[in-house]
Amino acid sequence: MNQFNFNRFVNVARWDLTVNSKFYTRAAILIVALTCSPVLLYYLHILASGSLMSVTRWYDNVFELGAFTSLIGFAITVVSSGYMFHNLLTKQGRINELTLPATNLERFLWHFVVIVVGVQVLWIGGVVLADMLHALFRLAVPYGETRSLTISTFSVIWWRNLDSMHFLTAILVVQLFACFVRSFALFNAWKYKYNIPWTMLFYFILQNVFTLLSLIVVFNVFDNPREVENIWNWFNNGWHANTVLVCLNILAFLLYIGIWLLTYRLYTRAQLTTKRNP
Repeated sequence: MNQFNFNRFVNVARWDLTVNSKFYTRAAILIVALTCSPVLLYYLHILASGSLMSVTRWYDNVFELGAFTSLIGFAITVVSSGYMFHNLLTKQGRINELTLPATNLERFLWHFVVIVVGVQVLWIGGVVLADMLHALFRLAVPYGETRSLTISTFSVIWWRNLDSMHFLTAILVVQLFACFVRSFALFNAWKYKYNIPWTMLFYFILQNVFTLLSLIVVFNVFDNPREVENIWNWFNNGWHANTVLVCLNILAFLLYIGIWLLTYRLYTRAQLTTKRNP
């Protein structure tokens, strides 16, 4: 059997959307509702306080609303990654999925499309809907200024204003964020129940270990503050910073690929019952 066949892939998608139609419908409504919630709560608060007309003295707070919308998008991305293999939550669900007439690659790619593409499309749709609601509420404000919530949400990083060092730093931050998000999918492939708390516990322990090691290095390796200053000056001297950032970006990219490969490896070794997943 070929590892990937488009017709089998479509059949997997059709089967999953049919069997889990209620789950996907509720998830889609929840994602859109959560994305619109900052705008709705903001204006409902104004209406409830009876101070709608006082909004004419303010800007439309689009930057604050965009920040909250981006934060909700981050939370949605993290939680959805933790539900990547929701079909495997129960023993019957594992039986249904593992007995599908499709390869592991085809089933895994469908879950990948749902989480990486589907969730983002829903969130973007929620941002556009929130922008429309924002503009609708602003129509009730005489002489009120209205700006695009969509543009504000997606204008966190202005690439055109970044030099090479800051551009590499921004790329590194994006890659580390992607690694953090997809690690929830990795833990979901390892443990189907309560995987999100387990992932958070892992990062809590990792943070404390990293902080402890950093303190040990600082107080035992560097004898005086001038050594730290010398390292910082070396880092900011010429091409040193860009070289270090390029190496870190390569390591972050390899880590991201490694997370997906390990996730796929664990997924292909799914069994009906194990100690981790009874």
